[in-house]
Amino acid sequence: MRRAVALVALALASCALVDHSPTTTPAPVEEPTAPKAPAPAPAPAPAPTPAPPAPTVEPDEPRQAAELLGYYQRVAGLGLEDQKRELATATQSFNRERSNGNRVRLALLYSIPGSAVQDDARAAQLLEPIASGSGAVRQLAGLVHGQVTDRLKTQKRADQLKDQVEQLRALEKDLIERGGQTPPPRKP
Repeated sequence: MRRAVALVALALASCALVDHSPTTTPAPVEEPTAPKAPAPAPAPAPAPTPAPPAPTVEPDEPRQAAELLGYYQRVAGLGLEDQKRELATATQSFNRERSNGNRVRLALLYSIPGSAVQDDARAAQLLEPIASGSGAVRQLAGLVHGQVTDRLKTQKRADQLKDQVEQLRALEKDLIERGGQTPPPRKP
């Protein structure tokens, strides 16, 4: 698990190093030419349609995603009481400001496997609205959301199998009890 977190952190950090700014080339210089006869007036061009706005990606998102991964590693190693305090702090922060960073921070706490604060259903609920889209924090949310929903599906299947085993045990017990009773003798 720690290797996966480290790989994600490395990938996010490398995304931050790539320069996504558009490059510009200098406009060609036109040389003066001899005057020509006036050309007919061009027809008015149709009004340009505005381009859809580019998705806004905060410039510090890769840094924030790396900080969230570090936070997860630190909190995963804490004891029960410290994790409960972190949960209370993260919940208060999220209630004050419902930012993507605070949402992911709280969901990360809920997604720590084997901890006393683990609540995969709550983590999935928090991450679902932001689990898709561009940006390092949203991509991290998507990754964690995928892991949490997989665990939920696995747990649901395990619960179904457990119920089936219990039903089979009850059926077996019923058959054993019936087998212990001898039927009344038949009259000839």
